This record gives sequence, structure tokens and C-alpha cells, in this order.
Amino acid sequence: MKIKLIAPARKPEWRGSFWDLKTLCELAGCKATGAPLVLPTLAALTPSDVEVILTDENAEPVNFEEKVDLVGITGITSVIPRAYEIADEFRKRGVPVVMGGIHVSMLPEEAIEHCDSVVTGEAEEIWEQVVKDAQKGSLQKFYRTPRFPDLANSPTPRWDLLKNDAYSYFTLQTGRGCPYDCDFCTVKVFNGRRYRHKRVEQVVREISFLQSIDSKKLIFFADDNLLSVPGYAKELFKAIKPLNVKSWWCQSSVNRLKDDRLLDLMYEAGCRVVFVGFESVSQKSLEAMNKDKINRVQEYKEIVDKVHAHKIAVFGSFIVGNDNEDEHIFEDTVKFIEEANVAFSMINILTPLVGSRLYQRLKEEGRILNHNWENYDVGSVCFKPKRLNIEILRKECTLAYQKIYDYAALYKRLSHLWKRKVLVKSKNDLLRLFSRGRMKFSLYSIFNMKEKERRRFILKSLWNLNVPSVTNSILLALAFHDFVYHKS
Repeated sequence: MKIKLIAPARKPEWRGSFWDLKTLCELAGCKATGAPLVLPTLAALTPSDVEVILTDENAEPVNFEEKVDLVGITGITSVIPRAYEIADEFRKRGVPVVMGGIHVSMLPEEAIEHCDSVVTGEAEEIWEQVVKDAQKGSLQKFYRTPRFPDLANSPTPRWDLLKNDAYSYFTLQTGRGCPYDCDFCTVKVFNGRRYRHKRVEQVVREISFLQSIDSKKLIFFADDNLLSVPGYAKELFKAIKPLNVKSWWCQSSVNRLKDDRLLDLMYEAGCRVVFVGFESVSQKSLEAMNKDKINRVQEYKEIVDKVHAHKIAVFGSFIVGNDNEDEHIFEDTVKFIEEANVAFSMINILTPLVGSRLYQRLKEEGRILNHNWENYDVGSVCFKPKRLNIEILRKECTLAYQKIYDYAALYKRLSHLWKRKVLVKSKNDLLRLFSRGRMKFSLYSIFNMKEKERRRFILKSLWNLNVPSVTNSILLALAFHDFVYHKS
């Protein structure tokens, strides 16, 4: 039996994604950022006598003519229309299709119109049965995982089946679940309230596997909150420190970044950036999101400063468009980002994801504008705001982005961080300063970039007077600038 597992991409005619990072990929010579972790995970759960092919449409086109016995498709809400198109095409060719993931788990009756079978929930304890039923030609219409699976039994993902050269970083996950109950979020609904972890030795083994593929590639921990259980996190960081991972990123809630010992261990183990869900600089908005018990605006700057003091950069995430907000929220958000020197930030438009309390409430109030799922991308307006005109919400969000990703604003924040030894090379020596990559990037900007302001930003950043900056941070800055100013 041969199974093809597919992760769809956004269609070219749709609004681009903040995380496409097209400029970074172009300059770094890769096709996409990180591979969808679900593909190698499902491959590892597939019985060994079954051949598995992985296709990430962000890295390569889908071959509809390939002879396969079963197709499995996943996809978040913002790409689900493309997932349905792919499913329809394979079914036209007589190939049975199974769909899974968070969107179809919330709307299985919608998904079954495009496939032969829907898997709701996490796949660990049900996927093998799906495959066996497919082998017998007796696929059920619906499969529901009986419980939240114990991740201690989860196999190492089959990263070896991916075209790893196509990606700029590896993706790894240590656990799932979330004890919090944010109004806009569906993680608790899909993954449960209790945080479930892989064993530390499992994670060490997985990192070693990734290092055997490419020891220089950055690793992103896809956990919604890697620091959710501090005791586990500390044990993990101590265990991975000897692996000498060059650099890794993670996600964390604000309240878990107050522990100096934890931050020390993070940095020593290789953490260089932490993605933080600030969500809002308005305490009233946090209350509306049911986030006020975790996030306290008055603590933000102190916490960011503490993280920077441990030589770790902060990547902020914010949500605008809450019912209590007017146009001042954009000015306040930009002001915080600039004053706290948050290196990079996402400014998301409030999005009513299916399965969240927010979606249910707005639906009951008749405020959902459409169910064009490709617009549920945190950059489009899918509901009727209370105090903000729709066009003003779009316009002000764009202007806020342009303010923080203007070259001068980027350099101001980054140069401040470089002085604090954040986002810099670990050693300040001539060998690192005059590395081949740095020299190559410098020459490229001098001879290939016509825009003077862009060239000036790159050269000032590469050759700042403090310490050698990490080239990837400059590539990120360019990628976000280009996305905001529609240059990519």
C-alpha cells in the first residue's frame, strides 16, 4: 500500500501570510520556512509495511497523477479551501481521501463533503486503525480519537522523508495541551486542558536525529507554551545543553518569563528567541479575552527587560479589534513595541476561529461577516467590530505594521538589542566578524540592491560597532519589512 500525506499551501491569489518570509527564503536559498510537523508525525505512526510519501505544497507542487492507494490531507482554517480542492481532485481520480486537523475536527460535517473519511482529534491512537481499514477497503466516514494520547508513546517523526533542504528551520514538539482558557483560542478544545509531554529522553533523541540531518539549522519548538510546566522545562534544558544546539526558538506565555534560573537554562541550552503572546497592551482587552489572569500590562516592560538581560530576544504577538478598543490601541501598541525594544512583532486582527467561544458569541450576535475560510488568516476582518470601522481597522493595522517595520525603526530596536548582546554571535572575534556568509551578504547588498535605504540598513546592521549581529535577524527584518510594504 502507498499513502500520500499532504499539507496544502495558501493559493497565490489569496493574501500572503506573515510567516511566508519570502525574502528570507530567497536570500537563504530555501523554498519554505518550516515543514508542517503533522506530516512526519503521521508517517511515523504508519505501519512499517506501508510506503509513505510526504508532500508539503509550500515546498513542492502536488502530483495528482502519482499512483497512490490513499491520500491524507491536513490544514488549518486559513488553508482549508485549498485542502478541499486537493481532496476533490484526488477523489475525481478514484483515490480515497482522509482529512484531519483542527479545522475539520471542528466542522467534520463540512469536511466529509470533500473526502471519504474524517479524523477528529489527535491521531496517535487512531491513525493505525484508519490505515488498516483503508487496506481492507472499509474506511469509516468518521473516526474520533478515544482520548488525548499519552505522548510518551509517540514515535520519532520521520523527518528523513521530507525534503529538508527546502526549509530554513526544523520544527519539533515536546508536548500538547493548555491550562488556560482564552476566548479567541481553540488549543484547549483540540488538545485538552492538561499539558502532556514526551519524555525528556525522547526529545533529546529527536534533536539528535535532526542534528544528524543538519546540525547548523535552527530548531523551532512548536509547543504553544514550552515553559508551561517549569519543572519539565528545566529538566529538558539541562538535558539538551550538551547537544550544543546552535540556536532554537520557542513560544511562552508572559507569566512564565519571570524565573531567572529558567531563563539562564534556556540561554545555556541554545534559546535565542522566545515568541510571547502579549495579546494586548490594554488590560480591558485582556479581560475580554479571559487573558487577564496570565497577562498584566504593567509587568510587560519589566519582563521583556529581564528576558533581554538573559540575552534572549522577544518576538511579540498582539491582537487588535476587541470590542472595547478604538483607534488609540494601534498607537499604544506601537509605542510599547518601540519603548520595550521588542525585536519583531505580529499585530493580528481578532479572528473568530471555529471552535472558540469568540466565534460562537459573534455568530449568535450576527456579527460574522463571512465563512470564506481563506480570510481567517489573522490579517483580514471576518467580523463586524463594535467601535472600529472595518476599513479603519484594516488601515490602522497596516500603518502600525509599517511604523514598526520601517528601516529606521528596525535598526533602532535591533541596535539596542545588539548592545545588550541579544541576537549576536556568541563570540566577538575577527573570524566570526569576517565570516563567509557576512562577506557574501555585504557584497550582495552593495552590487545587487538598488534601493539605497535598504542597502544602508543591511550594511549598518552587518557592520555595527558593537558586536557581530546574527545574520538571520537581519534577514528576518528584511522579510517582515517586505511583507508589510508589499515587496514580496
